[in-house]
Amino acid sequence: MAELKDAADQFAKDLLAQNLAGLMVAFTPNGMGQAMALQSQMQGGPAGGEAPTVTINVQGQEGDDHLVDIVMGAGGESRTIATRWKDIAGSWKVDGIVLKA
Repeated sequence: MAELKDAADQFAKDLLAQNLAGLMVAFTPNGMGQAMALQSQMQGGPAGGEAPTVTINVQGQEGDDHLVDIVMGAGGESRTIATRWKDIAGSWKVDGIVLKA
């Protein structure tokens, strides 16, 4: 089984690259529904001509869920995406995703 931080890092890279194939396999059905609802909130993300930065913060565990914050920044602005991960048959999957205020 891959490490959670590695899976979250790849997930963040797929988000930045808008790699739909990579993102599709990263979600559980529940997570996919939440991601689709979140999509409209993510329009007009951090601006700037510089390369975006990504920080992965593993927050701990809540029941069977593993909590990971993904902080994406550019141009002096940042957004935090809170994710809930589950180990599904030896593979980490995003089962919940929200944009933190």
